[in-house]
Amino acid sequence: MFKNYLDKIGFAGSFFTLLCCLGFGPLIALITALGVGFIVNDAVLAPLLVVFLIVGGIGLYATKKRHNHSGPLRVHIASGVSVLVFTFAFYVNILLWLGIAGLLSASVWNYFLGRRAGQS
Repeated sequence: MFKNYLDKIGFAGSFFTLLCCLGFGPLIALITALGVGFIVNDAVLAPLLVVFLIVGGIGLYATKKRHNHSGPLRVHIASGVSVLVFTFAFYVNILLWLGIAGLLSASVWNYFLGRRAGQS
């Protein structure tokens, strides 16, 4: 039951972590107001992002067995590598946002494949 939500948890966590990395003002203010401002540090965010990307990949792999299509997992892996490289190593704005869009599209694609597999 829980593995059905791993891809969604991975995407949500990755997106949250990326918004922190990019310095999204309202989110940083909320984190600071909650008293967990220590999270907004690259030494914490980088491993957290890697963990959430791995959790999302495991979730996509688990759902791949249900709908028998590896496209979303491949897009997630390529986008995850792009996000990691262009967030922390080389900051290239357009490639970073393409990676984020790839993570979103992999999650949406997987959702629709799962719905179609569940209906048949």
